[in-house]
Amino acid sequence: MKFFSKLDAKCGYWSVKLDEESQKLTTFQTPFGRYTFCRLPFGLIVSQDIFQLEMDRILEGCEGAVCIADDIVIFGRTSEEHDQNLMNLMNTAAQQGLTLNSSKCAIKQTSVDFFGNRYSREGMKPDPKKVADLRTMQTPRNKLELQHFLGLMTYLSHFIHDFSSKAAVLRDLLRKDAEFIWEPHHQVALEKLKQEISESSLLQYFDTSSPVYVQCDASLQGLGAALLQHDQEEKLQPIAFASKALSSTEQRYSCIERELLAIVFGVERFHTYLYGRSFTVITDHKPLLMIMDKPLTAAPPRLQRMLIRLQGYNFSIKHRPGQDNLLADSLSRLPSICNKQAIDLDLRVDFIQFSSKEAR
Repeated sequence: MKFFSKLDAKCGYWSVKLDEESQKLTTFQTPFGRYTFCRLPFGLIVSQDIFQLEMDRILEGCEGAVCIADDIVIFGRTSEEHDQNLMNLMNTAAQQGLTLNSSKCAIKQTSVDFFGNRYSREGMKPDPKKVADLRTMQTPRNKLELQHFLGLMTYLSHFIHDFSSKAAVLRDLLRKDAEFIWEPHHQVALEKLKQEISESSLLQYFDTSSPVYVQCDASLQGLGAALLQHDQEEKLQPIAFASKALSSTEQRYSCIERELLAIVFGVERFHTYLYGRSFTVITDHKPLLMIMDKPLTAAPPRLQRMLIRLQGYNFSIKHRPGQDNLLADSLSRLPSICNKQAIDLDLRVDFIQFSSKEAR
């Protein structure tokens, strides 16, 4: 994508008409009688979900347009494509009675800030405003302030390798039985996180027409995976990252079992991108290639169960020596240690899915 426009729906909720039965549910009493809302009111718990559903319905069929709440982004690979997508959306908005706030609209920009990220022709990176807020944030004085800091960092965590591991020492202070005592190693972890989010590299847009690679590795502590695609210079660039700490039981697995578990973890974690298409798995453990080539019944029971979980995917496996597999290797050696059963911080799949013609 090279061109972007950002639009704002004016008084968004009030553009949604309520049917007669729903109007009755909004009845309220006043000294002058009872009244009901004819349009979706602000303040109801379900208003946001209803409005988002209505916006999705309105924008259905509009190419190069995405919406979250009342913010709409239009994008295009070329100037002509962007303009056509913008005109299509304007016509749709006019037909559906959706009013736009002209004072908050930015038309045909080379970059746009959208829900915590900045999108440009180069890729996606954190919103500089949020990064500035984090850089200037004072050292937390209590658990509430630390929660606020980690909340902001978590939203941007998909730009940081192994965020869960690097933030674990800070999260330990939030345990119910932990006293809040700020020590030097906490300050070191805080400053390191601030530095990493400031110097984070771009995440590339997912291209449905380009080959996909999943780079996996395992260590004694955890599993690491990276979703990669080639850029225009044929260099592999990151789309998303994930890591997972091993449980005490998994740490006792043999080397080949941990390496296969890393593949299972990576493939299942990136299911949204991988299911229904062919892709390549990159591993530094050569014996896995032989295991994959043999019949399922030839593998030990534990490996059989892992291989069965992979049977719904269409992939080939490629060996790459450990010294050339540094990305996934580093992820596996710095895993998420706060929760060994579920991973909820290291990867946030980008909510904008670009079609193949829009991804370059």
